[in-house]
Amino acid sequence: MNHTNHTFSVVLFFVFLLFTQCPKPISARTPAPSPTPTANDEDSSPTPTPTSSSGPTSDSPISNSERFELSLSEIGVQKATVASQTKEANLANKQLEGIEHKIEEFKTILMKREEGSASESTKSCLAQCQENLEEAIDGVKMGIESINDQDLEKANVDISGISTDVETCNDCFIELDAKDKDINAFTEWVKGVTKECLSNLKKIKN
Repeated sequence: MNHTNHTFSVVLFFVFLLFTQCPKPISARTPAPSPTPTANDEDSSPTPTPTSSSGPTSDSPISNSERFELSLSEIGVQKATVASQTKEANLANKQLEGIEHKIEEFKTILMKREEGSASESTKSCLAQCQENLEEAIDGVKMGIESINDQDLEKANVDISGISTDVETCNDCFIELDAKDKDINAFTEWVKGVTKECLSNLKKIKN
């Protein structure tokens, strides 16, 4: 009987020992949600320090902000150049428009003089002046068109032709030894304005 109890005790001991050695099943746990950061946490969190880069490589392409910064100075120069060109071109066009307006007025004055003039030579010069001034107006229009087309070489020729046409009118009276003060003064005015206009065109760079 004692032997049987002893054997039973040994069996129980080994069963208990086997039970303690078996791995326990791992239960699947749902990860706990991360705590929501508070305003205090955000304030206390350190600001990441940007690392310096030795330059863009194939592994680190240039960002949009970097590309904008690199081209900013060039864009500024282009804008300044275009603005300057536009300013000078507009000024030259305004001067030409002013010349055209004055020529139209002067044509009317000369036409009235032609109607009331008794001298045939004077009438002949006044009639010629009408043609010369009409050609000068055509030169003004072509000059404006050339400036707008950015054809500065042709614009120089057109504008130079304006003063030449007006001078031709004045030369007719000079050849008659009958220098006309009004026509001479108008000629000098046109020459002065066209000279300024040509000077403005020189400031425009292609």
